[in-house]
Amino acid sequence: MESLLNSLLSEPLFAESAPCATLRRKPLGFVDIGARGGVHPLVEPLAGVTAVLGFEPDEEECARLNADSGIRTPWSAFRIEPIALAAGESVAQLHLLSTPTNHSLLKPNVEFTERYNMVKWRQIGVVPLRTSNLDKLLFGLPRQEHYWGEFLKLDTQGTEFEILEGAERTLAERTVAVFCEVEFFQVMEGQKLFSDVELFLRARGFAFYGFATIGHRSCKFLDKRKEAGRERMFYADAVFFKDPLAGCIQEIVFSERGIHVLFACALLLEYYDFALELARATWATGAEAKRIEALVRTCAALPPTKTHSDAIELARRVKANPDLANIEVGRFVDRRRHLCDYNDLS
Repeated sequence: MESLLNSLLSEPLFAESAPCATLRRKPLGFVDIGARGGVHPLVEPLAGVTAVLGFEPDEEECARLNADSGIRTPWSAFRIEPIALAAGESVAQLHLLSTPTNHSLLKPNVEFTERYNMVKWRQIGVVPLRTSNLDKLLFGLPRQEHYWGEFLKLDTQGTEFEILEGAERTLAERTVAVFCEVEFFQVMEGQKLFSDVELFLRARGFAFYGFATIGHRSCKFLDKRKEAGRERMFYADAVFFKDPLAGCIQEIVFSERGIHVLFACALLLEYYDFALELARATWATGAEAKRIEALVRTCAALPPTKTHSDAIELARRVKANPDLANIEVGRFVDRRRHLCDYNDLS
């Protein structure tokens, strides 16, 4: 796969733009909550102007990340803390599951994990730890080194809602975009679901824009090579923006930096139409307007020739393996599912 590292930062149209100038003066403050494995790739296109603050309660994994120069060096700033975030300070337990990326402060819900044979969610141990909250960690220091919290990513296997509860000031004063894993049934005992997260963020001025990824679950009774049906929605990465434009949830006063950071986040999350709308409605005039227009269209470009060649390659694979036609076509659709729909065109 082609590397995305600094791909947007190295684009001349972005490099000459006002948002880039803003981020060069003070990097994008990205908080990665649940940073096992490294920084989430969604901010890689702006790595050189992104300050990363990550949280990973597994001390061994946290130490590994901080010691790995290959993980640290692309970022303007990089720091991973071995802290478990929650609504506040407390004594808790980290439930160790059969797959480390599924460790959680909540117990797995056996009714669901057994029903759907979720072998990666089986508990194998418990580790005691203490929790803190994001507001205390970001605002409890005498001097703010970075604008950490402008862009929040949360993936903590069921405790995202409680972490947001402990980030009221961050959400009010700093955050413009949230990328949050949400669930649609309780794979962890007592966890809040998507509807709870959406209502919480909506009350704080954030508009739900869509799902970046969606995962489903079933008992797998059907053979997908020759049968098809709907499956139960399990989880998704939900995207929320603090939207300052007409029809927004509540009136929000944005600084120039806030607008530029929101624009950058919209590009990173591939909401190109919103990014262009935002630029036109707020700061982009004259030469800057032409630059931003060209930038967004460059980022959004999907030449018909590319789709044509992809479709020809799909046809080749289907012809070579007709018994796998459903699988090949399904994967082709999955790769494009996040793009715009076309029902509004004749």
